[in-house]
Amino acid sequence: MIDRTLRTWLSCAAMLAVVLVCAGVRAQPAASMPAPPSEAPVTPPAPPAADRTAQLRQTCAEAMNADPEFAKSIAATVDKQIDQKTIDAHEDANKHIQKNERHVIYAYAAMWVVAALFVAFLWTRQQALKGELAALRRDLEAAAKEHK
Repeated sequence: MIDRTLRTWLSCAAMLAVVLVCAGVRAQPAASMPAPPSEAPVTPPAPPAADRTAQLRQTCAEAMNADPEFAKSIAATVDKQIDQKTIDAHEDANKHIQKNERHVIYAYAAMWVVAALFVAFLWTRQQALKGELAALRRDLEAAAKEHK
């Protein structure tokens, strides 16, 4: 979904750039048509922004429809930009994984050390309990012999 939205935005941005370029070429004043000397040049009011955007999009669409190679080059440029952003995102994720991988290794190492220490503690306690049981058996046997 994100790739599709990004691709749409990049396509619109590329089309808007083309429209602005086309509008800039189209908006150049003609050198052969001077204004009449008696009249002051009248500038028409600027159309609202929504109408201007619609006109620019229409101009861009017409330019792309008129020249299929131009449309292909715009699509190729947008695809390259999307591919590069995808590659950059993957490389960034790879860096984060490598950075966090070290922490995971340290955490596993710490858990193994804790587990080994716990097993050693249990073993020493077991040995102490075996010794205590042996001492109690000896005391019991000694008491049984004394009582006879």
